[in-house]
Amino acid sequence: MKTIKLTAGFLMASSALILSSCGGGEAEDDGLQHVDTAATTSNEVIEEEIIDYAVPTPNELFEIVKLQGGEQKVGIVNPLENREKYIDHKSKCLNFGVYSADLAYMSCFGIGTEFLKYFSAIEELGEELGISGAFDEDLMDRIENNEGDSDSLFAISNDTYFDSYLYLEENEKGVELALIMAGGYVESLYIVTNLVDTYSEGDPIIEKIGDQKLVLENLLDFILEYSDDMMVSEIMDDLISLSDVFENSMEFEESGTSIDNNDDGTLILSGGGSFKMNEQAFTDIKAKAEELRNNIIN
Repeated sequence: MKTIKLTAGFLMASSALILSSCGGGEAEDDGLQHVDTAATTSNEVIEEEIIDYAVPTPNELFEIVKLQGGEQKVGIVNPLENREKYIDHKSKCLNFGVYSADLAYMSCFGIGTEFLKYFSAIEELGEELGISGAFDEDLMDRIENNEGDSDSLFAISNDTYFDSYLYLEENEKGVELALIMAGGYVESLYIVTNLVDTYSEGDPIIEKIGDQKLVLENLLDFILEYSDDMMVSEIMDDLISLSDVFENSMEFEESGTSIDNNDDGTLILSGGGSFKMNEQAFTDIKAKAEELRNNIIN
């Protein structure tokens, strides 16, 4: 499992996803906010200034959705014919993220026939964006040698996304990274919402859609650092509008707050309330995800 860590200088609610491989295993979501703290008195706690937030890669989201009963649908990825439309820097970055999410979905759900073509599109966009160094020279050989193995292709798509993230971070391409992650998030949310035809209370996939509210908040906090750039500012406005849909449509249920100590001295804060999905929220989030996705790919 490779979970992207976003560093932020302020505290907010987050959820951790602990996932197994797409080929099997079990998934766990503890719903707790883990905070490293240092106690100076029995009643005083000082939070660390730097907190790491886990934002799942598209692979990990599809992984857990599949484990919870999600079934593949053909025809919901961004068509490769759209590739020729992406001629400016912003659209190339956003759709690098979109096609990366598409690649993760196809490999996780065993739709491997188009894998090589979609990977080639990502590689081309990477070259045009100046991030070709993120692609291993032997990567294409790995794909060709594992073309019929969905688990291997899934691992390759996960490695590609993670290696691209590291390359962008190490080469101080924060604007590109912010746009790519935004595109990947929107496409992932669009795909997952379209794996469900009708709302059903207690559906684990619909509940996982609700969890994306916290993921989105983490992502917004991360890309805020690059919001001085107009391209990032524009996509951030779009993501904020999506966040508003989550906030306004979901039901907030209050609960008590508890503080527990781990054996290593780490405090675990839990409770305080949570947002719950309902039919209106599912409908609104699905519609908003489709709107933002269409703005990106068309």
